[in-house]
Amino acid sequence: MLGRGFVYSLLALWALLSLFPLVWMFLTAFVKPELVRTTAILPVSSWSDLSLENFRILWKHARMGRWFANTVAVCGVATVLHVLFDSMAGYAFARKEFAGRSFLFWLVLGTMMIPGQVLIVPMFLLMRNLGLIDTLAAVALPSLSSPFGIFMMRQFMLGLPRDLLDAARIDGASELGIYWRIVAPLAAPAMATLAIFVFMSSWNAFMWPLVVLFSADHYTLAVGLATLQGKHTVDYGLLMAGASVTAAPMIVAFLFMSRYVVRGLSAGALKG
Repeated sequence: MLGRGFVYSLLALWALLSLFPLVWMFLTAFVKPELVRTTAILPVSSWSDLSLENFRILWKHARMGRWFANTVAVCGVATVLHVLFDSMAGYAFARKEFAGRSFLFWLVLGTMMIPGQVLIVPMFLLMRNLGLIDTLAAVALPSLSSPFGIFMMRQFMLGLPRDLLDAARIDGASELGIYWRIVAPLAAPAMATLAIFVFMSSWNAFMWPLVVLFSADHYTLAVGLATLQGKHTVDYGLLMAGASVTAAPMIVAFLFMSRYVVRGLSAGALKG
């Protein structure tokens, strides 16, 4: 019992240390601007120190509403199409027989070994040739598929019963009909898990949007947040208010969807 209690104490301490930066961010966002640069561990000592001034300044002088809408649009399109394309590819690799299937699958997995930074210049040149620079389409297009998503969906779909798919073919169902009516409903847990991962990744993306977006009206939240920092000084209250607005939707979404993530990953781990 002593050993278990010690382990739990260490885990609780680790959890507190992990949550402290998040707590500090939210408290700094709500503290009065003149108290932000306090040397105390926590910037708030009483309820009278709290204020919404940082958020008022943020919404008055920054384009948070526009950046928020841009981010939601990019994440929505990227998530829906990413899950659609990767689930179709995963189904093909798991349950369709075609020449070179294994080679293509290992080729897809091999691309996971390529650092994303290496692809920035080729992707930028491609977007420039397509005339998509400084558009939200340039941000969303590279996020429409991923080797991890294909691998994840393929592993889950290896557990789909072949007899069920063969019975549908005998009944005259097309491959597209089999996917929509049988495969997609059965793979819903894995698709939901992938959707959460893709949405969070797109929401937090910074490097690629920074490279292809030049106009402030086209910024996503992550890029817009970086513009809140001055060249010589940083208004930490304003910056933490922007960070809180950016992080809050993802925190709430993960709290409500975490059980689906665990369920989808656990189900996929038992397949194949």
